[in-house]
Amino acid sequence: MNLLRPLALLILLLLPGCRRPDPADIFVAPGVPFRLCAPEAAPDFFVTQEVRFGLPGGRRETLLATVENRAGALNLVASTPMGQTLFIVKVAGGAVAVDARVPLPGRLDPRVLPALVQFALWPVEAVRANLRPGIRLEEDGAKRTLLRNDKVAWTVAREGAEPPYTHLFLEHPGLGLSLDIRTLEE
Repeated sequence: MNLLRPLALLILLLLPGCRRPDPADIFVAPGVPFRLCAPEAAPDFFVTQEVRFGLPGGRRETLLATVENRAGALNLVASTPMGQTLFIVKVAGGAVAVDARVPLPGRLDPRVLPALVQFALWPVEAVRANLRPGIRLEEDGAKRTLLRNDKVAWTVAREGAEPPYTHLFLEHPGLGLSLDIRTLEE
């Protein structure tokens, strides 16, 4: 399936180095572990978004994501533009459940997407509380920068009045990855 390739590439490029990770850690960039925040740390919202991946070599891929944060649970459904569900990730009660509807590449960790959602949308102090030593989150208005040892791991620019915002642009400059995320009209 073509849409799984960009997700697999994203995850492969974000895998940690040689050290044994804490099982609760999700690596959002090489050497950048993140522990998912509690869904209750952010306001309730429901949004359907088009996610355009910019991949190394100039390749582009698109998927749809429906994200709901409500009643103590964060749910993310990733699907093809034609509506086929690829996977569902649910974060609740400190646990993460992944329901893959199609065979996913072995190294694909769908938990990276809700981690990036939280990096972009959750209150800055909730995100900072889940970062490890040596990892820093800076916020300047509508822009956030995630740094490891003062080197940029991810940036996010946000447009719109409040979460979930109407447009998000996430970029990992070192890996040549970008996610251009636009809210679809209901």
